[in-house]
Amino acid sequence: MFKILYAAQNNSNAAIQLARFMLVMQDKPIQVKISAYKNSIPKGMNIDWCLDSLLDIQTPDTIYTDTDSFDIYFRQVKSYNPDLVISDLEYFTSYIANILNIPLWQYSSSLLNFAISTSDKHNTGLFTKYSYLMKKESALRTGRQVNIIDNSDYNFVYSHLGDTINPPKLVDKYKWVRPYHIVGKASPPCRHNIVAATSHNDRNILRALKKYGDSVIFTEYPYEQQPGLWMKDICDLDEYFCNIKNCKLFVCKGQTSYMADAFYNGKYTATITDFNDLECVMNSLFSERQGLSSMIYTYDEIGKHLDKEVKCVYNCGVRYLHEYIDGLI
Repeated sequence: MFKILYAAQNNSNAAIQLARFMLVMQDKPIQVKISAYKNSIPKGMNIDWCLDSLLDIQTPDTIYTDTDSFDIYFRQVKSYNPDLVISDLEYFTSYIANILNIPLWQYSSSLLNFAISTSDKHNTGLFTKYSYLMKKESALRTGRQVNIIDNSDYNFVYSHLGDTINPPKLVDKYKWVRPYHIVGKASPPCRHNIVAATSHNDRNILRALKKYGDSVIFTEYPYEQQPGLWMKDICDLDEYFCNIKNCKLFVCKGQTSYMADAFYNGKYTATITDFNDLECVMNSLFSERQGLSSMIYTYDEIGKHLDKEVKCVYNCGVRYLHEYIDGLI
């Protein structure tokens, strides 16, 4: 049986991407083992290796590969002997794949920062308005990421932007891949004013939507009751995508998977952007430039974007990740 090791990076955006990937892979004759951090473990999913044990408690951004914990992980990966490592820019697992000469694919929404030219990023105002985020990414961390990108067989940019009418041009060695999604069906019971997605009941989103009637929040914590809001389980994908398809506006913080869900269902997005997350900022800026969304700075602005539609296209040159995997087995 073909064996894959999937390694998720240390953030909550990676958890959404991992959960969608595993839903597709569960029906395939492939064994997938998962390495992830606590921040990137999807709700209710069992993993094979928790990578938090490899981090230094005092300086978690510092990478050490000469520890007992790393040595144990190295030996276990070697023993598993995967046919392919898929990494969401996860350094430890990528490093091991290179040492063991295992085919290595980077599959990440975070690759957008590396795959788009500097001039294109300048044109969106990324460097002028959000230079603090660029500086936040230390030279050492960025250098490590560039190293694993350069030593990977493929670098797949997980983003809906590849399916837009005029997608941003990628620099050499990067390819778009289509985010996994479901297109909901027209259904009167699913019609609502505003639908939002938030993994951890973001307070800014909750406060914003309380100003608008008939608003639905999809979350991992639906039992946390919020007066004036419908709280629903984001793990119920049929309900989630049906509600997006039939709403007047979608709201999120700029996460790639959530913005893609709205795009493929033809819905405009109002982003209450997480300005501490470079990926969310880049998604918000480039989607806004494509006319797919607007960044919201005051809650009153949300009402201006109700009933806007977006045109979804499926570019023939963009594939799903599993289509590349199918070519190996």
